[in-house]
Amino acid sequence: MSDDDVKQAYWRSISRISLGMTVTLAVIMIVFPFFIPELNAYRFLRFPLGYFLLAHGAVILLAILIYGFFGGQQRADRVHNMTIQF
Repeated sequence: MSDDDVKQAYWRSISRISLGMTVTLAVIMIVFPFFIPELNAYRFLRFPLGYFLLAHGAVILLAILIYGFFGGQQRADRVHNMTIQF
């Protein structure tokens, strides 16, 4: 494999990871609000459950997705031998 082929494969894998994380976040952020009225019938810590999940769950989900993207990027770096030497 030439150096250009390795770089293309690396960027293809990074693009796939980015697209997967973006689609996951978009689907959850677009689909989940449709269920908020039904979830607001229940309460958690005296807050409506839909509000609580959207307010706090979105931040937690974003943190999980960032961590997952970081892990995927690290894995792609190792697979394609794209580590930076300082």
